[in-house]
Amino acid sequence: MNTWVMILGTTGFFLCLMLMEFTSLGVRGIRRYDPGFGLLDMRLRYDAKTVYQVFDQIGRAGQKVYKYYLFLDYCFIACFLIVMLALSFRVTADPVQRNILIVLASARALCDILENTLLMVLINNYPQQNLLLATVCSWATTSKFIFMFLWVGMLILAGIMNFIK
Repeated sequence: MNTWVMILGTTGFFLCLMLMEFTSLGVRGIRRYDPGFGLLDMRLRYDAKTVYQVFDQIGRAGQKVYKYYLFLDYCFIACFLIVMLALSFRVTADPVQRNILIVLASARALCDILENTLLMVLINNYPQQNLLLATVCSWATTSKFIFMFLWVGMLILAGIMNFIK
């Protein structure tokens, strides 16, 4: 992987993370409208009722900030994918291991994109509720975490296997 791509991806990863967590464009901005706010995309599993409960609690102004957060999260997804791929390439040169890591990292990113897109649709259509889309959104979140855990496990396994060789 190109060094400049890795540098830009890693820099973007940390910049997006800081903006999303420590500025009014992200979590802090949403917490102005609901101090107990917790991101839906950081929960392993939730139901459709929880999605609309969160939207009710943060109100219209908080939903607007949540949309900003989701836009930033799209950039974060791209940068995080670059970081994951860079680590995958660094840990192993074995083509099978590398391809598995690439597929897992890409699947995690695709689930994250689906999750964000569905959350945007749900926010844009609020107060109208679509329980099916909210449920699919939750499954996308759960799948994202499953692919992330599988990627971490495979990364560790590949590292150990290549260390032993």
